[in-house]
Amino acid sequence: MTLPAPGGRPKDRVLTACELFGRDRIVAWCEALLSGSAGDDDPAWPDISWLGGTIGWPATWRRVWGARGLLHIGPPAHPEIVLDALSDDAWRVREMALKVIASHGIDDPRGAVETCTSDPYERVRYQAWRVLGHPDPGAASR
Repeated sequence: MTLPAPGGRPKDRVLTACELFGRDRIVAWCEALLSGSAGDDDPAWPDISWLGGTIGWPATWRRVWGARGLLHIGPPAHPEIVLDALSDDAWRVREMALKVIASHGIDDPRGAVETCTSDPYERVRYQAWRVLGHPDPGAASR
């Protein structure tokens, strides 16, 4: 299996992976990681280092790496996977999913982003307000 050169930014790595393996395949892989249906050492997919990941880290990080990949190469083929990630137990996953939503203009017919404005983690709340058009999280209360 082809491995990325050491170092490099995650964005550069995932873009190179798209060139080598095809964008549709990498989007599907990122969605599988984000949804939790793919592991960090799954032989059906490229090496996790293409997304800046490392085998053996907690499952939370696979989901973060999947979302980060979508951030750089999106939009996702299945936006509902990103929206579902807004209820993930891990705040870093919720934060990254919100960044994907903001970056690619994903519609939120269920109002899941609004729910994140009261998240216990400030970084998640900030991204939710950003998606809703308030780059300053305090602006919504003014």
